[in-house]
Amino acid sequence: MVRDAEAEDYTEHHAEGRLEYRFALKKGIPFPVLTEASGAFPELRVEAEWDHDGVRGRAVIENGRLMEEHRDSAGGPGIEIAVEDDGRLGLALVVEKRDACCIGYAATADRHTFFRFVRGELDLIDPEDPDVELEDMALAFVEEWIWYDEEEAPLERARYAGYGFPVRGANLRSGKLALLRSSGMRHSSLDETGRAAREALERRWLKSA
Repeated sequence: MVRDAEAEDYTEHHAEGRLEYRFALKKGIPFPVLTEASGAFPELRVEAEWDHDGVRGRAVIENGRLMEEHRDSAGGPGIEIAVEDDGRLGLALVVEKRDACCIGYAATADRHTFFRFVRGELDLIDPEDPDVELEDMALAFVEEWIWYDEEEAPLERARYAGYGFPVRGANLRSGKLALLRSSGMRHSSLDETGRAAREALERRWLKSA
């Protein structure tokens, strides 16, 4: 990372038995690079910490595997990710509270939808006609978690080829995939309301495919 000609801004800090790099990242944490380095040097313990848009987190990687992950989103959106064994995106879901309701966006490998969840009732929104609030939330989620086959994305394609996974319409970003591969290919930070919205979405949308 630091030797890369296009490396982002960083500072280097030394302490006994510890080397720390502090990055001002604009492209997200490069988890595949950290995982590969950890796998190449089993004695190396990699700890990554971040604070971005009100979301704080920490991950520990050892011997090429994610050992710990903690997130603390103060009032931020809840998410759920599920990936099948062959790399297919089973569900990428974000739910965010808005006053008396929740708004959300969900995607699978081959389709997507927006929705509102109000007092236990799910209202599906036409994917071609979201309002600005829904669209802005979805764009922020997609930027962090998903890439599409219509993108060039040479690095994502190379990493998927390395995993032996085919590229489909919508795909989980390889940095996130590297983390989920050691945690059952699932991740969720949904609260009780978010889980209720997901269950309604499963009944109304996922099972109707």
